[in-house]
Amino acid sequence: MRVLLNQTATQIIEPAADITLLQWLRESAHLSATKEGCAVGDCGACTVIVGRIQQGVIAYQSVNACIALLGSLDGAHVITLDGLQAQQLHPVQQALIDCHASQCGFCTPGFVMSLVVWWLNTKPSVLSSPEAFAKHRHGVELALSGNLCRCTGYQPILLAADQLAPMDRSKDPLFELMGGYDRCFKQLQTMQAKTADSLSSKDFQTPAYQTPSSLEELALAYEAAPNIRLVAGSTDLALDITQGLKSMDSLIDVSGVAQLQQIQVCDNQMHIGAGVSLSEVEAFCGQRLPVMTHLLARFASRQVRNRATLVGNIANSSPIADTPPLLLVLEAKLLLQQGMNQRTIALKDFYLGYKQNALASGEFIHSLIIPLPSKAMQVSVEKVSKRAEDDISATCVAMSVTLQQDIITQISIACGGMAAIPKMATNTQGQLLGKQLTPKLLSQVPSMLAQDYQPIDDMRASAAYRQQVTANLIQGFLQEAFA
Repeated sequence: MRVLLNQTATQIIEPAADITLLQWLRESAHLSATKEGCAVGDCGACTVIVGRIQQGVIAYQSVNACIALLGSLDGAHVITLDGLQAQQLHPVQQALIDCHASQCGFCTPGFVMSLVVWWLNTKPSVLSSPEAFAKHRHGVELALSGNLCRCTGYQPILLAADQLAPMDRSKDPLFELMGGYDRCFKQLQTMQAKTADSLSSKDFQTPAYQTPSSLEELALAYEAAPNIRLVAGSTDLALDITQGLKSMDSLIDVSGVAQLQQIQVCDNQMHIGAGVSLSEVEAFCGQRLPVMTHLLARFASRQVRNRATLVGNIANSSPIADTPPLLLVLEAKLLLQQGMNQRTIALKDFYLGYKQNALASGEFIHSLIIPLPSKAMQVSVEKVSKRAEDDISATCVAMSVTLQQDIITQISIACGGMAAIPKMATNTQGQLLGKQLTPKLLSQVPSMLAQDYQPIDDMRASAAYRQQVTANLIQGFLQEAFA
């Protein structure tokens, strides 16, 4: 595989399937500026910038190096803090110094990289004046939501962002250190061409980290070796490596399959491929399904959303996954594929038990199909967690409801964190459907809900808290819908 590491084109011979980018940077490339803080993608100390050619330009994103598998970065431009080191500091670094924004300093490399990529991707008009920046202040807060400062020094860091002047991204000093934007673009093009030649070569041997480039290659490879784990963003799978200390001899990466990178609307249904990242879904749904964009703003961090996929969040079959409750109330379906055969299954039939699903041996999720709600349908979702961002749900409650006058003519309720699987509140739905929405009916919701869920006590919340908060949210949703 080949990567452009800062300004140097680098070839890596047969990387192990389970080596992370952070491990390779520190142990093989001997670049020590990128730090390991948590090794689970929570703290952002290991943040690097990753660029790939998309639609004729290099698109740069922040990525947690601790949970990004090295094999997934073939053909990418990887920029580390080491690449910014020069006699003259980068404007972001200088602003952090001027505002005294570094205390113990361990988190600072990650904050620098997150701020640099935010600056690269921010329109100059947003930074043209203090007044313009004030209207977009939340943008930098979101960009830094995956970077934790243990010394609680956030205010000076945000003040440093205030100091950054507008600049054309192609003229950023970052690219001067890299030899120029055009040089980076040409090098990435050359690496992509060499990779394509290698994959088409008859002498090409299947590596430990397989990267099929077509749907047929993926289907045949997985059908032939169904015990090999599939990977897209590796934001969950990598924890088995970094925390579970598991070794994985082989992996099959689905992110190189063009057919699985598509997101589109057809016949009032949204089709989202297995390789589409959460950041892409978040942006695409802004106008078409804003409730999904609202939910994803609370999902992990920007670094995680840049790599994690919506289909991966479903396939993990976690009872506390954030997106399944919303997808259940929208009556989403999954297109599954085994070999060259495909079948469709309702999401409500996909989850069979704790960490168990309906995938057969050698079968994978091709795409997700989401029917868009009608204009009369009101859809809401609320995630309850200890932190507003970058945290795991205690409960996640989604609901769709249609009212005619004050009669409930359609209702769907689904919750995560309340059972061994993301689950519909079928009893509560049945008792509410067709009823007149009155204060008396609302007061009965907690007793209805108790027949649907028997949650557990754990480190995130007690069973009683989960039960009460979920009932409160459903009552609130219904009151808002009526209003």
